[in-house]
Amino acid sequence: MQRFLISLMSAVIATMWTGTLGAGEPGSIGDAEFQSLRALIRRQPGESRWMEIDWYPTVWEARKKAAAEGKPIFLMAGSGGAPAAGC
Repeated sequence: MQRFLISLMSAVIATMWTGTLGAGEPGSIGDAEFQSLRALIRRQPGESRWMEIDWYPTVWEARKKAAAEGKPIFLMAGSGGAPAAGC
């Protein structure tokens, strides 16, 4: 992951330097270079695994599903760690 981020930052800095900062005017890039940069910033396989989880908006819905499958519930609170019941 760290290698990916370093490659991405290097590509962005190089593009900015040659395209805008070095020439004064925004430059255009070719299709091959665009596709290469696009591949670097797209979500890679195995990243953002949390998006594959079935999230439920209420504890009741999650509880019913967990009970039916014999699985535990993972409760994620927002607002800087405020309780899930709200303020």
